[in-house]
Amino acid sequence: MKVNPFFLLISFAVASLAGYGFFAANSGKTYQLLLTIGAGFLIFITFSGMVAIQSAGGRGSVSNIRVLSMVFFVISIIINIIFSFITLGSPASYIITNGILFLIYILIVYSIIRALE
Repeated sequence: MKVNPFFLLISFAVASLAGYGFFAANSGKTYQLLLTIGAGFLIFITFSGMVAIQSAGGRGSVSNIRVLSMVFFVISIIINIIFSFITLGSPASYIITNGILFLIYILIVYSIIRALE
């Protein structure tokens, strides 16, 4: 399993543009920067898993990781859109929700990689 640096750069650019979109959509809100950085980070990680990982062999682990990344990418977009429309009382709910989503994603990806070693 390899990471393609060109596609990694493309996924960084997509995540940066999405983060800027969340920044512009939340202008004037209290936790604008938190939403921008959180959305950009989560989108970058999941989108990178979707497009930047390539397989050296014919194993199915990469396709499983791509499908998983696609599912978590859509979930992260939906969650960040929901948080854009609601007013956050404290940043803890946003951080905990995105943190749990990120850790579950990393745990499942790690399990897929370990299962095929």
